[in-house]
Amino acid sequence: MIDELHSSMRALSERESEVARLVATGMTNYSIGVELGISERTAREYIARIMLKLRVSTRVEIAVISTKWELFKLTRNGQPHGPGVCPGCPVARVIP
Repeated sequence: MIDELHSSMRALSERESEVARLVATGMTNYSIGVELGISERTAREYIARIMLKLRVSTRVEIAVISTKWELFKLTRNGQPHGPGVCPGCPVARVIP
């Protein structure tokens, strides 16, 4: 599963990954366009390409895969990784 997730997300361009992250936050095509300085139509085209590359048919599926990928990147070899958790990571305030 991890290998499939890794290869799927690596197939996306940097911009497509950025759009996928914004889809995962629930943003509309219009809002994504405003955020990235692109038209709503261009945002829609990015999302269509993302769906093809990830072999999914809904924004929800993009959101799930993108969120799993972001969580995966926060770990190394199954160990927590991120701000304030490991040496070399910037320290961040943890909100209880």
